[in-house]
Amino acid sequence: IQNIKRTGLPLIGYAGAHGVANALDTLLDAAILLRGKAEFILVGKGPEKERLLARVQREKIHNMHFLGSIPKQSVPAFLNSIDIAYIGWEPCELYKFGIAPNKLMDYMMAAKPIVHSVDAGNDLVADSNCGLSVPPNHPIAIARAIEKLIALPEEDRRKLGKNGEQFVRDNHSYEILAANFIRSIQSRKKTA
Repeated sequence: IQNIKRTGLPLIGYAGAHGVANALDTLLDAAILLRGKAEFILVGKGPEKERLLARVQREKIHNMHFLGSIPKQSVPAFLNSIDIAYIGWEPCELYKFGIAPNKLMDYMMAAKPIVHSVDAGNDLVADSNCGLSVPPNHPIAIARAIEKLIALPEEDRRKLGKNGEQFVRDNHSYEILAANFIRSIQSRKKTA
């Protein structure tokens, strides 16, 4: 990672599965649009990884880098080394009921500004004001969101990241989730 950081360009990171649902081809398309403006690093494994690596080589996407899987306890250190976190999704009918992916919580707890490419029944990034949300499968929108975050003063990016961290602490700690679950069970018993 240090070699990539030596370019002096902002580092956009993704940590998680490399599967179809993660819409990483769209991120590669955005990386092409941001050549010379940002570096990208993807950490993880999955059924799409080899194909994505081949595409990067074939299309000479030199600002896109891949690392293998890292232990869960190393994810915070990885996230600490990046400037902006990315998470994206292929459109899916099921998402109309909402999403709460672990990697998004990891990003938010790392206090990183996030670019979220999604169409779902909820949007934790928008709700917490911790980054920018854009439509799925839209590389131009992703690239513009990244450029917009890069253009912000460091203090403003840090504030966005802190918004996400505070949102998780206020709404998604085990204590809060357990209390909400118990309250839900108790209210169902009263109506039964």
